[in-house]
Amino acid sequence: MFAGLDFGTSNCSIAVIENNAPVLVPLEDGKYRLPSSLFIEHSQSAPASLTTQMIDNHISLLKDDAKTPRSLNHEQLVNMARKQLRKEHRLNTANDQPAQSIVQALAANGDVIFGEEAELTHVAAPESGFYIKSPKSFLGADINATQKAVFTTIVEKMLAFIKQEAQYIKQQEFSQIMIGRPVNFHGLLGKDGNKQALGIIDSAAAKVGFKDVQFLMEPVAAAYDYERQLSDDKLVLILDLGGGTTDCSMIKVGPSYVNLIDRQECILSHAGKRIGGIDLDNKLALMALMPEFGKNTVLTNGLPVPNHLFKQAVSVNDVAAQQEFNSRLTGKDIEEYCRISPNPKLKRLKTLRDEKYGLRVSRSAEQAKILLSEQQSIQLPLHYIESGLEIPVTRAQLSDAIADELNKFEGLMKEAITQAGANPDVLYVTGGTAMSSVVQQWINSVFPNLEIVIGDHFGSVTSGLTTHAQRIFGAQ
Repeated sequence: MFAGLDFGTSNCSIAVIENNAPVLVPLEDGKYRLPSSLFIEHSQSAPASLTTQMIDNHISLLKDDAKTPRSLNHEQLVNMARKQLRKEHRLNTANDQPAQSIVQALAANGDVIFGEEAELTHVAAPESGFYIKSPKSFLGADINATQKAVFTTIVEKMLAFIKQEAQYIKQQEFSQIMIGRPVNFHGLLGKDGNKQALGIIDSAAAKVGFKDVQFLMEPVAAAYDYERQLSDDKLVLILDLGGGTTDCSMIKVGPSYVNLIDRQECILSHAGKRIGGIDLDNKLALMALMPEFGKNTVLTNGLPVPNHLFKQAVSVNDVAAQQEFNSRLTGKDIEEYCRISPNPKLKRLKTLRDEKYGLRVSRSAEQAKILLSEQQSIQLPLHYIESGLEIPVTRAQLSDAIADELNKFEGLMKEAITQAGANPDVLYVTGGTAMSSVVQQWINSVFPNLEIVIGDHFGSVTSGLTTHAQRIFGAQ
């Protein structure tokens, strides 16, 4: 059996073909996208062994529970039951020999928490384990051998979880997988980074039991999803605004091409940058939130607090920046700056570092970005930093903060058009970052006279991958 897998920076999803159409498989609480996060508790339990009877009994309880949405189908209820049973197992069987490092925790092969539950566990008790958010954003980075081994194991665990859930729900074994990949992975190693990232994912996929692993550019996958609705041929410009990368492609799609096994001649250009939604969140946090953490403070000695500290604090997808920010030397520097600062807000930076709240601040910035799609201004609560702390953030601040990144996205689209040597008939937009009204307004301003189609922000790539998987694996 084959499937299509979007192993995304922010979210993961998997789909199969049913009745000649791609169908997403629920992965967490009946939802079809799994946040790309995992949490490994210091005190682990052995993975739960769930029987069909246990799951059926729990589904009966869920159906009797008034809090369970009536709209959930059987597959979603199965997925929800499995998650809740795993959680009960963890609470009842945690061992008393806590791991001291993430390497030890991964080697223990204990139970791992994934998705939104991982995020909530980290928020509730950050010191109780190891939290990894968006592992894909580190795969193309300049990491050492130990870090590479850690991230390889992390990817293995995520792929194993997704595969196991999908196989149980569909009662099929998946041996062939079409995995999406960006034009360029996040990182500074260029082609070497792309090779490293693909090697990690390919190795992990084979380790968890996928016998035939193929990759497809994510913007091309989005084009194949768009193609399903076309009755005429079109030259489409794809803009895939992902969590860690942004990709553009110019592709010929339509009835004349849909049945071709080899589509290389249809793909006219690719362009991609290692910038995505996480970078927009980080930039908003730096520009709108960090002034309330002491950014731009002048110390009593007449010198400013180094700006790189605030940039490091919010650069949660930069391994080197996080290592330096969390170093003992940086901790001592911040303590000294707090001592000679006339601005009490600087103590919030110390709290952020000491309590390891960087990821929570990044998540708060993401929430601000989402809320500002509907509102012109918000009061963003950061009570975990300081009791009663709420920071006003406006849509105008968001626009100003991400202006440079939007200009880079525009350059990508124009690069793809120039490479293709032709103008597109339509712009097809996908990716979670495109949900922001600020981003949508910018897209309309760049191409005021071009037809713009907004795809499924979180499902287009997965559906396209599965469509191509059917084309490749189904023909074997």
